[in-house]
Amino acid sequence: MRSVERQIATRGAVVLVLCLAGVGVGTGGALIASARAALDGALLAAAHGHAHPDEPTRYEVEHSVNPVDTWIVVRDDPRVPAEMVDAALASERPTFGTYRGHRVLLLPAEAEVDHRSRHVLIAATAPGVDPVRVVRPFVFAYAGFAAAVAGLGSLVLARTVRAAFVPLDRARAEATAALARGAGQRLTEAGPVEVVETLRAFNRLLDRLEAAWSAQARFTSDAAHELRTPVASLQGELDVALRRPRSEAEYREVLTSARQEAGRLGRIVGALSAFTRLDAGEAEASRALVRGSELAQRVARTEGAAVEAAGGRLVVKVLDDFVASVNEPLVELAVGNLLRNAARHATGAPVELRVVANGFEVHDGGPGIPPEEREAVFVRFGRGARARGADPEGLGLGLAFAAEVARRHGGACTVGDSPLGGVCASWTFGPEP
Repeated sequence: MRSVERQIATRGAVVLVLCLAGVGVGTGGALIASARAALDGALLAAAHGHAHPDEPTRYEVEHSVNPVDTWIVVRDDPRVPAEMVDAALASERPTFGTYRGHRVLLLPAEAEVDHRSRHVLIAATAPGVDPVRVVRPFVFAYAGFAAAVAGLGSLVLARTVRAAFVPLDRARAEATAALARGAGQRLTEAGPVEVVETLRAFNRLLDRLEAAWSAQARFTSDAAHELRTPVASLQGELDVALRRPRSEAEYREVLTSARQEAGRLGRIVGALSAFTRLDAGEAEASRALVRGSELAQRVARTEGAAVEAAGGRLVVKVLDDFVASVNEPLVELAVGNLLRNAARHATGAPVELRVVANGFEVHDGGPGIPPEEREAVFVRFGRGARARGADPEGLGLGLAFAAEVARRHGGACTVGDSPLGGVCASWTFGPEP
C-alpha cells in the first residue's frame, strides 16, 4: 500500500511533466504557424514585387531558406492547380494553397505586359515549411530545459509534501503516546489549516472520550457502592436468620425486609439498564414525531396513581402544544421520573404537568429544593440532604436520567422555584440535529 505522501508527490510530478509537455507542443505549434505565416508573407511580397517592380514593397521579408519563384500564370499552367486558378479569379483576392510540397500564392493584379496594363494572375511559390526542421532546434533546447525543470519541480514537490505531512506524523506519534500513557495527553495543533482542523477535531474527540470515561468510571463506582449496601444488608439479615431456628413471624419479618432490599436492587438494575440504553445511542437512533399533549396524557395515566397514592392530585395543562421528533419511550420515562420525584417529595401537595413550547414542566407544592443543592440532584446517585432524610428509599437517578435524556435531545433539565410553592422541574429539547 502506497503512502498518501508518495501518491501526491507522484501525481504532482506527472501533472508537472504533462504541463511542460503541453507547453512544448503548444510552443512548437506556434513556431510552425509563425514559419508558415512568414512564408506566406514572403510569397505575397514576391508576387506584389513582380506585379509592380518599380514600387517599393510593403513587406521587409527575407526568405533565403525557401527561395521564392514568381511568374504570370498562363492558361493551363501545369505549375499551379486549375481549381486554385478558378478560385483566385472568382474571388479577386490572394489565394493560398499547397501543391506538390510547395506553398503556392495566386495574386490577381494589374501588370505591365508588352507595354500594356493587363489584368493578370501572378503566381508565387516556394518549398513548404518543414515542421521537423522548424522545431528541431527548439525541441533539443526545450527538452533539456523541461527535464531540468521536471526534476527540480519533482524534488521540490516531494519535499513540500513531506513537510506538509510532518504534523500528521507527529500527531500519529503523539496519539500512540496518548494511548499508552492514558488521560491528559493531547495532540499538538500545528501545521496547515486542514491538518490543524483535523487535529483540533481529534483533540475534541479525546476530550469527549476522556469525559465519558471519567463519567463512566464514577458511575460504575457509585453503582457498585449503591449495590453493595442492599446486598450487604440482605446477606446480613439472611445470615442472622439462619443462625438458629426462628418462629414464623420472625421469618416473615426477615423475608419482608429481604423483599424490600430485593426491590431496591431491582430499581437500581432498572435504572442502570435505562442508562445503558442511553449510552448505546438509543436516543439518537430511534426517533419519531410526537405531539406533546398526547405524550403528557400517557405519562399522566401511568404516573397519576403514584401522585394520588401520596395524597396529591395530578393536573395536566397544555399551555403551548408542540410536535417534535424524539425518542418517545425515553422521553416518557424521563418525564415520568419527574412526576415520581414530585410524588415522593411533595406528599399531599398538588402536582401539575404542563406542556410548553419546547418541552414539559412539572410543578409541585412541596418543600422545594434549596438553591445550593440544585446542581447535586442531577449527579448520578446524587441526592440533597432533605431528600435523603425524607425518602431513604430513593436512588438519586431519576433527575440524572431525565437530564441525560434532555441532553441527548439537544435540551436541558433544570429545577427552580414553582408558583405552587415547591419545585419547578423543566425538561426541554433542542432543534433536531
